[in-house]
Parts: sequence; structure tokens; C-alpha cells
Amino acid sequence: MNKLFWYLRGFWIVEITGATPGWILNRLTRKRIPFWGVTWLDDFTLRLSVFPRDLPAVRQAADAAMCDMRDASMMGAKQALRGVFHRPVLIVMLVLAVLTVVVTPQFLLFYEVSGNETVPDELILRTLEDLGVGFGMYGPKIRPKWIKDHVLNRLPQLQWITVTQNGCMARVVVRERPETPQTLERRGFANVIATRTGLITEQSILAGQAVKKPGDLVLAGEMLVSGLVDLEQRYTLEYAQAEIFARTWRTKVAATPEIYGEKVQSGEPETCVWLEFGKRRIKIFGNSGILTADCDKMSNRKNLSLPGGLQLPVAVLTETYVPYTLRDASLEEQAAEDRLMDYVERTTLADMQAGEIRGRSGSLELGNGVYRLKSVLECHEMIAETVEAKWNEEDFNDDGTHGQRGTVGADH
Repeated sequence: MNKLFWYLRGFWIVEITGATPGWILNRLTRKRIPFWGVTWLDDFTLRLSVFPRDLPAVRQAADAAMCDMRDASMMGAKQALRGVFHRPVLIVMLVLAVLTVVVTPQFLLFYEVSGNETVPDELILRTLEDLGVGFGMYGPKIRPKWIKDHVLNRLPQLQWITVTQNGCMARVVVRERPETPQTLERRGFANVIATRTGLITEQSILAGQAVKKPGDLVLAGEMLVSGLVDLEQRYTLEYAQAEIFARTWRTKVAATPEIYGEKVQSGEPETCVWLEFGKRRIKIFGNSGILTADCDKMSNRKNLSLPGGLQLPVAVLTETYVPYTLRDASLEEQAAEDRLMDYVERTTLADMQAGEIRGRSGSLELGNGVYRLKSVLECHEMIAETVEAKWNEEDFNDDGTHGQRGTVGADH
């Protein structure tokens, strides 16, 4: 504690040389002048510490003892601060450190999203950024209610959201809206028809009365399940629904030219490196003024993060430009067949409600510089489609008492 007090007040370290330097210590003690840190350097020299106000009394005692006194150095907080003021760079760094500790926590530099399962973090953060809640926002300006109203208006899949500040960290807590099970439409009168011609392999009737059975060959547009259900004593109308799979055969023709333009690198690649800081982009080095269309551009973005895993809004973006020219190249027959068959299969699967391709065959022809593939695909797919039908109540005549069945007119 005494050392801290001495340091704050400041003190001098002096050296006294003479025949009787110990006599000086006795004189200072009698005059009640505080001193400490007495160190004998040799038989005729000692070193001690005194307060600046007592320095004249020590000098007077040294003169009375016919000794020489030499001021060694000034120590203490005042001297340390005086040295700091002669070092402007250190002062600037200290000011920046204070600003960093005091001011920086008032701004939002990092965002953490929790509570979401299906909605991506990127979508939530991008929506907040569009509303002005992003990197560098002044924390006290956060208005949770305003944010909630606007975000929920843009993201209806969210039920609740709030943003709270914890230093430089903004915690975004969301709750997703629970999915309401879709209710099947059962009102009205509908039949199930075949969307394609095929051989029925399996069926599952959810509502209505089956007209066909597995093993039957049906034509496109033919009724598979009727919404008119025979209950023996009477009839009832239902909204027919079913899942019916069948073997189908699809014939398709696809074409591609024999000669195509092949890219050939025509020069040395050029690289441009950018530093992305929030929404700003600063070019570090490289050529970014490439305006020609005959150039491939490849981008590689590396996001920077702190050791704790906090993602910084800083990224290094490397763009590589590779110039090219086009030259005529001939497509090989096997490559053309593979390319066309792949296209046919992808478009066929996209056209199905559900199912798979179980067999394929095709023939490739070349004529007038064009490859043409005529293919036949054997598929196993769902062919059921529910269509609404119309009926007239006056046509529903059977009362179930005479064994005669009335008719129901339906247009499907």
C-alpha cells in the first residue's frame, strides 16, 4: 500500500557521497523527514528515496555534513504521464482502446439466430438487413415491436420474432408458425380419370367406387373411380379420390446439332481480389475492368470469423477471369445419344405425378447435321386425377323400394 502511495505522489531517488553520509540519516530522522529505500552502494555512498518537497532539506543536510548529493531520477505517476505525452502514437492507441471498450459495445457487429428449423438463417438475416437492421446498427435504436411487425409481414412462415442486444452481439429469437394440416376437399361430386393410357398394376381407393381393377388396360381420359357409389338400396354421391399406378409407355423425340461451339482458353487468366466489409466492397488488387462477354468468371468467397466461431461481416472475394474463344467441334455419336437420353429421362420424370422409369430403348439418326433420338420409355407411374363432375338432382330417381335403380347424369 505504501509503495502505491509513494508512486502516486512521486518521489526522488538521490545518491549522497561523502566521509560521513550516515550522519545525514540521523539528521533527517531528528527533523522527522520521511525517507526510505536506503541502500549502501559502498562505504562512502548511499542511495535513498524522498518526497520532492523534502529535497531541499536533504540537500541542506548533505551540505552540513560536507557531502555531495546527486539527483538520480524522478519516479512516480506524474513522471510516467509526462513520458506518455511525449509519445503521441501511444496516446492515440490508448484513446482507441478506450473508445473500443466504451463505444463499440453500443453497435451491433454480430448476429445469432435461434429458434428456427425450416427457415434458413440467411433468409432471416437478409430480411432484417433490408429493414435496416444490419452490421454496425446503433443498438439503442432497436425497436423490437417495429421489427416484429415488418418481418412477420415479409416472412409469413414466422409466428414471432424479437431482437435483443448483448454487447456487440444481437440475438435474433424466432418462433416458426406451425403447419396446419391440409384438409382434403370432400364436398361436391367428382370422378377419378386416367391421365395416360396404361396397364393398371395397383390401386388404393380413398373415396368413390372403383370402375377398373389391377390388370385392366385403360385409355387416357377413361374413368377409373366413380363418385356415384352403389349402396345396393340406394346411391350416394362422393368426391372420388384414389392413388392408381400403371405401366405406361412414352414415346419421345429429341434433337441436338452435330456441330457445337467449344470454349478454348485464349489468354492468361486475370485475378481480382476484393475485401467485402458489410455492404461495401474494396478492391485490394487486380483488374476488375474486364467488359468482354467472351470470358468465364469464377468467384471464391472466404468469410472471416473469430476463434470463438463468431462470423465477421468481412470476407475476401477472389474473382478469376478466363478469356476464351469458340471453335467448331463435332459431337460424337455416343455422346449425343447419352445427352439426348438424359434429357428425355429428366423431362419425363418432371412430367410424372409420381413414379419411375423401368425401361428404355431408342434409335439415333443423323441427318442434315442434326442428331435425332426416337425413344420409348417404359414407366411405372400414377395415372389417377380427380375431376369435378356435375349432376342433376331430378335425375336421382331411385327410392330403393322397387329394386329399380335410377340414374344420375354426370358430365366429367
